[in-house]
Formats: sequence, C-alpha cells, structure tokens
Amino acid sequence: MPKERWRRLMASTVLAAAATLVVAASATAATTYRVSGEQIVVDATTGQTVMRGSLIGDWGYTSSNEIATSPIYHASGTELFSGCLDVRLDGRCKGDPSGTLSFSFDYWALFNERGLVWGTCTHPVTGGTGAFDGAAGVLAMVDSPTKHGVQSAYIGTLTLRRTWHARASAPTLARASAAVRVC
Repeated sequence: MPKERWRRLMASTVLAAAATLVVAASATAATTYRVSGEQIVVDATTGQTVMRGSLIGDWGYTSSNEIATSPIYHASGTELFSGCLDVRLDGRCKGDPSGTLSFSFDYWALFNERGLVWGTCTHPVTGGTGAFDGAAGVLAMVDSPTKHGVQSAYIGTLTLRRTWHARASAPTLARASAAVRVC
C-alpha cells in the first residue's frame, strides 16, 4: 500500500475514532453550575426554609445532631431540597432540571446575649432524584444577623450527571449567579 494512501486511511480512522469518542462523551458529559442565592426561613421551629436564586424550592432538615454548644455552637445532620436549578434564569422551574437533592451538613455559629453573631455551614450533596440523580457538589452558607432577623446566603457548585440543554449556558448562569455575592 502506498504511503500516502496509508496516511489517509490512518487519518480517517483516527478522525472516526475521535468523532465516536466525542459523541459518546457528550451523551454522558456532566455539567457543573455555579449556584448562589438566599435561604429564607418559613418556619424556624421545624427548620423549613425556601431557596431563592439559582436553586428554587423547599429545603428542610431530615435529621440534626447537636455536637457542641460552647464556645462555638456545632451541629451536623441531613437535609433535603425539592425544586429546580434555574438554568433558564427566569425565576421559575418550568423547563429547568428538577427533582430532589439530599445533603449532609456541618454548622458552626457564635452566639452572644443578643443572639447570633455569625454562622456558617457546609452542605455536600449526598444524593438526588429526577434530574439531580447522580448529582455532586457542595454549598456553603453564611448566616448574618440583620435588624430584621437572620439573612442566609449560599454559594457553591452543583454538577449534574447529564448535560442540560437550555437557552442559558453554564457560563451565563455563572455570570448571573456571581451577581449575588456571599462573602
């Protein structure tokens, strides 16, 4: 076989293999989204809250364990989010990836005689259903006292196992969510 024909055959074989890998990878590719927003308390006695920003939906405790009360308060447990990731950036869940996300958490806070001085927690993803099946990521939250109560802000990343196709791309979501500053 002449060298030129051999080179063309090898080049076309390599291109075909590369195209096959690209198609296979895109079918299973994961997408990581930067998320941010706020958590708003609905019922302080039950720990029921709602999420606004990149995540829209309900958030609640499923278990909690007090580890220490002084000098720094420390608790851990599990939580469940039910809602969507606002990929379309329209403040609604219609057409966006949705389901449930399970989290574990570790919470630390400092209190004084007037109440909360500061609070912070980490929330690694431990599971998910629906579009969040196989999700990974972590959220960090900061609790800040205000004259109207405690304000809780979150920031983090959420990786979905399947690529999500929507009008807004991941970089657009990242730019939009970066507008909500946590720290």
